[in-house]
Amino acid sequence: MTCLKAAVLAALAVAFCVPAHAAEKLTGRWAADKAACDGGFFAATPLVVTSYAVRWQGDSCRIGRMYKAGEAVYIQALCWGADGERSVPVSLHPRAGKLALTWDRTPRGELQRCH
Repeated sequence: MTCLKAAVLAALAVAFCVPAHAAEKLTGRWAADKAACDGGFFAATPLVVTSYAVRWQGDSCRIGRMYKAGEAVYIQALCWGADGERSVPVSLHPRAGKLALTWDRTPRGELQRCH
């Protein structure tokens, strides 16, 4: 019985580590092109992803909920910006070194990692 408990605890530990590991691969700055990585103009600001927040185009957001389905990460973000406070669904789909972004249910294209 002790071995069974240890196996169950080990399996649970692995299961709970997967979302955190997935989020770590996505953390950083992402933009449509190298020029946008500098964030010069408001419309070209990069997407910034941390383990607890996302920031993009004038919205600063705390991650309320996050889950992973396949390679995609889905976030319910609690944002504040020029339009006040609101809840924003965000999805991040890594593909071939790029990141497909959907912000507030609107596909925003593929972004590349800023270096």
